[in-house]
Amino acid sequence: MPKAQKLFALLAFVLILSWPLASQDSRFRPQGQQIPTPDCLVMKGAWEGGSKPCTQSEHETWLADITHWRNERRIRIGYSGSRYDLPALRWTQSSFMQPQMMVHDRYFYDPVARRYTVDRYLDDLEKRYGGIDAVLLWPTYPNMGIDNRNQHDMIRSMPGGVEGVRRMISDFHRRGVRVLFPMMMWDQGTRDPGVPWPDAIAKLMAEIGADGINGDTQDGVPLAFVEAAEKIGHPLVFEPEGGPADEALAWNLMTWGQYQYPFVPMVDKYKWLEPRHMVNISDRWKRDKTDNLQYAFFNGVGWESWENIWGIWNGITPRDAEATRRVATIERAIAPFLVSSGWEPHAPTLRYGVFASRWPLGSQTVWTIVNRNEYDLSGPQIELPSQDGVRYFDLYHGVELKPGRSRSGKTVLSFDLEAHGYGALLATPSDPEASIQELMTKMKENTQTTLASYSHEWKPLPQQIVPIAATSPPSGVPPHMVKVPAGDFDFRVQGIEIEGFNDTGVDVQYAWENSARRYHDHPMHIKSFWIDKYPVTNTEFKKFLDATHYRPQDDLNFLRDWQNGVYPKGWDNRPVN
Repeated sequence: MPKAQKLFALLAFVLILSWPLASQDSRFRPQGQQIPTPDCLVMKGAWEGGSKPCTQSEHETWLADITHWRNERRIRIGYSGSRYDLPALRWTQSSFMQPQMMVHDRYFYDPVARRYTVDRYLDDLEKRYGGIDAVLLWPTYPNMGIDNRNQHDMIRSMPGGVEGVRRMISDFHRRGVRVLFPMMMWDQGTRDPGVPWPDAIAKLMAEIGADGINGDTQDGVPLAFVEAAEKIGHPLVFEPEGGPADEALAWNLMTWGQYQYPFVPMVDKYKWLEPRHMVNISDRWKRDKTDNLQYAFFNGVGWESWENIWGIWNGITPRDAEATRRVATIERAIAPFLVSSGWEPHAPTLRYGVFASRWPLGSQTVWTIVNRNEYDLSGPQIELPSQDGVRYFDLYHGVELKPGRSRSGKTVLSFDLEAHGYGALLATPSDPEASIQELMTKMKENTQTTLASYSHEWKPLPQQIVPIAATSPPSGVPPHMVKVPAGDFDFRVQGIEIEGFNDTGVDVQYAWENSARRYHDHPMHIKSFWIDKYPVTNTEFKKFLDATHYRPQDDLNFLRDWQNGVYPKGWDNRPVN
């Protein structure tokens, strides 16, 4: 064999041998942002061999496998969780409920009084689903591009300018709510900020007192942005929309959860790698939030309670709102448990379709439980090794449990689980702490009414056209206008919303329609009317201003191209802007 061929063969042999070393050895490698579940939990048809309960050995094998993957993965990425220890950033570890809120939300700003109404906005959410821990304020996409203002100019253009935004953020902080803004690195068609984007973002966020940044469309926010914020003494939390490279978990303390929802809850990869990491599950167009809430509760993470989607309302149903209230109430009270390094997902349960996570902390343990079945379950739910002196509490119903005994001498805990419902337990050798007692009091009162009692019907937000009185017809022929004669007209138009497809509630609702929709088709008779031949010019608008001395209350961008009340030379007959 020629020398070159021998070298090629040797190289190929080495590559074949090293191939398994390129990736970690695991039967349950992550699929996107989620880790697969034990095979035995997945129901199989009779033609596939049927299903049988998982054995303790099968559960331990799965847990050992994903634990080994986690330990090795941390070594491979050189992981350090030091940023999670920073006092200024620890709020993320209990920031469970976070809506993305459009700044034109009618509950957020009063255009008549010209002031932000933060309390009104928060009071509404508190009443409907138990309130929020953080808010992602959204003043940018899809509005960017109407002029050359960049993403930061859009924030500075909010009512009151930078000072008004700073006071508004202080109002959120007064209510214990953290504030994030988006950053959009695809914003390349507007005004260049004149400095590197990491520095521009850090400076503005420090100026207004914001707490964090959502990395829109980003699969991880680069370290340069974190360092820029730390350099000026205003550390920020970064929450990318997509899943970052595992190494970036060290400085991306939060992420959005872009999940798949099989019947058996999957484990969030980032939460498993770093239990202090916070995920807000984002699934904005889904109308039934059961999957979102159950996956969040199982994984000990949060939810992006996003209802106003670019002006399209996808409201939470009363049942989902009450479920949100209960999930959030429990998670906030047991937050120290939900960052436990000893988290055991898919802790064994006794009933099919019931899934639990076990969260040990010191001498105490908490379980978060979801019932994925479409039916209620009562009776024995969990079996545990017997321990003298340990008391058990049903945190969801706010009562102490009387443990039973199995034939093998183990402790058996019995309690009720609603269809598509939730459960939470505490095992403690002492009296529950005051915060847990307060939680139980709240939950005992809340759960007097079942979730099934609340409507789960999704309804679009109704709209009503505000009537406008017709202008009185002129006595003669107005100058520079033409008369359009009366006639029959087929009104056929479609909305140009960038998202939403043809769902009910998208676009507007006309008087002849019973809901908003994207496509409109209606025959109508149009009365005659007068219309200008041309758009209003700069010259004509200048005459109007000189005669009326008009000036809008918010004049931030009013006649931005004019200087000292005069339009640029040669612009006489251009349309006024």
